[in-house]
Amino acid sequence: MNIRELQAFVRLSESLHFSQTAEHIHVSTSTLSRMMQRLEDEFGQTFFERDNRRVELTPQGKRFEQFAREVITSWHTLRVDLDPAAEQLRGQLSIYCTVTAAHLYLAGLLETYRQQHPKVEIILETGDVASAYQKVGEQQVDIAFAVATEHLAKKFSFQFVDTIPLKVIAPTSATSFSSQLTATKIDFSAIPFVMPESGPAKKHTQDWLTRMNIKPKVYAQVAGHEAIVSMVALGCGVAVVPEPVLEHSPVKDKIKVLPVSTIPRPFELGVVCLNKRKQDPLISTFLKMINES
Repeated sequence: MNIRELQAFVRLSESLHFSQTAEHIHVSTSTLSRMMQRLEDEFGQTFFERDNRRVELTPQGKRFEQFAREVITSWHTLRVDLDPAAEQLRGQLSIYCTVTAAHLYLAGLLETYRQQHPKVEIILETGDVASAYQKVGEQQVDIAFAVATEHLAKKFSFQFVDTIPLKVIAPTSATSFSSQLTATKIDFSAIPFVMPESGPAKKHTQDWLTRMNIKPKVYAQVAGHEAIVSMVALGCGVAVVPEPVLEHSPVKDKIKVLPVSTIPRPFELGVVCLNKRKQDPLISTFLKMINES
């Protein structure tokens, strides 16, 4: 048993996919299989149940995963304690966020992270915030910027970053419903709505509609706040969007914020990762940097 085999074991226990893990650690699938077989033979246990369709950890494998993570963490700590210059973080750190979050929170943060850890490769993927938990849960990414949920699954760790206000927006151009927007009391039930397709945005919008007693005429359901803002700017309807998305939109001059008696509940934005990977040096260093900033 050596540290490289333990690192490979932990990676495989996360992905449960031999070819993906082998590619990530730059060995052949057969080499990875032999490494796992040596560990199983050394302890006289079966750590993985595998067939042509799936790979799963056995109860013994789950216990060994905990042991392997503890050893790897102690190994990193000891190397730094003995010689701080000898151990530089290296590897890949994948991050998922919206385009707006990338501009607002990641620009300076990634520059600092790269300066301090030049041997770490940052893989950035942008998309709809509604996919954040799924991306992390399926281990497609290491960290994601996500909106807090009322019932966070135990497998996730959530670290708060910022409170994001939501605004009700409408187009400034002439539309079939322009006159209704100038009324003393806007009848939102008579105005088309551009609705979020899924995720926290959909939930917060529906919550606001319920509290306002509005039965919306849904024009379209759209994925991504940036796309929703663009459709509103084109005169398709009104919508509820995060304030930073509006402020950084290239079509913000074609949008106006509507006064409402009940303000939509804001987002609680944070970064999410898997609890079992929270102590991974690449992830823990990034989370610490976010907390300090």
